[in-house]
Amino acid sequence: MRILDVARHVGYLQLDPTNSIARSHELVLWSRLGRYDQEELEQLRWEDRSLYEYNAALVPLDDYPIHADTMARYPSWTELWSERVKAWLEKNATLRRQILIQLRKRGPIPSRELKGLAHVRWQSAGWTSDRNVSQMLEFLHRQGKVVIAGRQGQQRLWDLAERWLPSDSRLPLREAERQVADRSARALGVATAKEIAWEYFPCGPYPGMNQAIDALVKAGRLLPAEVKGLPGKRYVHVDAFSALDVRPSRRTTFLSPFDPLIRNRDRTEALWGFRYRIEIYVPAAKREYGYFVLPILHGDRLIGRIDPVFDRRTGVLRVNRVWWERGARPVSLDRPLERLARFVGAERIEQ
Repeated sequence: MRILDVARHVGYLQLDPTNSIARSHELVLWSRLGRYDQEELEQLRWEDRSLYEYNAALVPLDDYPIHADTMARYPSWTELWSERVKAWLEKNATLRRQILIQLRKRGPIPSRELKGLAHVRWQSAGWTSDRNVSQMLEFLHRQGKVVIAGRQGQQRLWDLAERWLPSDSRLPLREAERQVADRSARALGVATAKEIAWEYFPCGPYPGMNQAIDALVKAGRLLPAEVKGLPGKRYVHVDAFSALDVRPSRRTTFLSPFDPLIRNRDRTEALWGFRYRIEIYVPAAKREYGYFVLPILHGDRLIGRIDPVFDRRTGVLRVNRVWWERGARPVSLDRPLERLARFVGAERIEQ
């Protein structure tokens, strides 16, 4: 299995700026591939363009036809937020044109080099208030009009989407929904309709997902399922049955807090009895575990959590603490820690 295979299997690689050990998407790949060629990942992003960045995620370009219609309909929610975004975009059509013209002439360029006058300022209680060019770029990005075409350090470079994304490959919405439902259910194994609709892809909403699920049930692709001890209606994909004969690995690895296996906290707790919450924004004195704690996966079981941090100045991968789940048998973490140290470039491990 290679980098692109993993991205296709899990649907997308979530991006997050936290770097106390490595970036989240890098850890997701490492937990499945071990030490991989990080230059290959960059080549897939910026040279081959087999992965593109969308909504804080790396998405396989093969999936763009599935997302294109939903992207074009953004903002399509009926909540107050969508109405606010729609109104702001309508009032700032001139700013939109100014940005697109500059990108056509000069892209890819960072947002700081883009100029434009907003008719109505963007207002918020956070850091985005009055950052009108940046907000317009974000909304155009969500609409699939502009793309992130590179980076200068942490600065994103923007360009027109037509130079990066295929223009003639949009699937009809109903077919896109059918494919989303089928692939999402296959990746999740056993899932509720809500999980199938939201867990696998970084785009949404798909208004006809219930109908798509019903169609897959009629076609024999999905089967109704029950999980003993859990309420609610679930489905299992027919392809999942082939995994029942596969002997689970006994390998031990660590998971990113944003790993697709555990990113739905409620589902993780319901199915595996593993309660996990990320505590980055919790004051240190109130944390139950730690700043960037990684779940420990041994074979097919979540058996504990570990709190490592990589001190790049000294080259030390330091383990602050390890916790084992109640009833779990502790295992040696020497080999997975050695693999992690090699991956991040640590010179030694302190436990």
